[in-house]
Amino acid sequence: MGYSQNSLTSYIYEMALGRSSWDSILDVLSAAFPNSLIFVTGHDLVRHTSLVFAQRGLSPAAVQTYLSTYADQNPWLDGQAELAPFQIYHDDQLLPRDEAAKTTFYRDWLSRQGDYAAATGVVVLREGARQMAIEIRYSPKDLERRERAAAALGEAAYHFGRAFEILRRSRFSIGPGYLDNVLEDLPFAMLLVDAGMHIHYANLNADTMRHSPASPFLGLDGTLRAADEAGDAELRNLVGKIATSKRASTTVLRLNRPGSDESYLVVARLAYRGPQNYQLHDAILDPGPLVTLIVHGTLDAASLPLDLLWRAFGLTEAEAQLAEALVKGATLADFAQEREVSKQTLRNQLVGVMRKTGTRRQSELVSLLTRLSLTCL
Repeated sequence: MGYSQNSLTSYIYEMALGRSSWDSILDVLSAAFPNSLIFVTGHDLVRHTSLVFAQRGLSPAAVQTYLSTYADQNPWLDGQAELAPFQIYHDDQLLPRDEAAKTTFYRDWLSRQGDYAAATGVVVLREGARQMAIEIRYSPKDLERRERAAAALGEAAYHFGRAFEILRRSRFSIGPGYLDNVLEDLPFAMLLVDAGMHIHYANLNADTMRHSPASPFLGLDGTLRAADEAGDAELRNLVGKIATSKRASTTVLRLNRPGSDESYLVVARLAYRGPQNYQLHDAILDPGPLVTLIVHGTLDAASLPLDLLWRAFGLTEAEAQLAEALVKGATLADFAQEREVSKQTLRNQLVGVMRKTGTRRQSELVSLLTRLSLTCL
């Protein structure tokens, strides 16, 4: 395969768009730097664990030994962690070669592959504590290769930066064309968050809500936090449970903004992600399961049409009125006082409502009816 910087650049963007794989990038670099080792490595910098390894130039036995024994012992990893992404480095800038030669990694594995003590590389992706680097290894005597590798990776680094930005923006795109616009134009706030409450997508209404003084959420950074301390703990617990659950159940949570009469209903459900072709960078970028949060202000939410409840569940007028009040946040005591009836009468009606709706607890009933009411917006 012939080499040109243009072909490398083309494969970088095709990789980000899912039209090509890292194999093409490795093949181009291998053709450009024959008799070198080409590594793509990914590590968790906190746990010092290997996440990704792809290469050109090693034997299958050497790869197996690396993965089974030496992948977590890279002596240059701490030096890489101190670099900014896309900054070109040489091995002797991260660790003196006489010190590197004393390490188990070099002595028992790398030196046995040949004269590859020198390296030029670049960190092309960093997400939290996870990072991915590309490295070209060669003989320390080959100073011309050191300069060529720095030039090639330096230009490639710029395009990797742009390509991964494209990939991040399109990663949670629902589909081409009008479907993306539909999400932006939904009449309610919608967010995708991971188990750590990091926001991966927020539509226009969600951004507007977060900027509002009456928002149930705090801060405008990439982490979602409820303004109410107890509500925040409940929201985090809910998202954590849904993210680790194998069932795609829907749960409704009520959040309040301290000092405001407004309250919000948060509908949470595990986000479905269709089958995807795995790429090396997914080990760095993939946040794991995501949870969809749909947020409605209760003052703006439509009431449940009573005739809908009558038809759907066969409720009496009194039962339908009780169900509507519960969805709006009223307690049995509140509703009993408003209607001037005993709480026991309302308890009897509540039992009838739960029997007809197939629910067993009041919270389950409210969750069901809230989901139904939100479809009426």
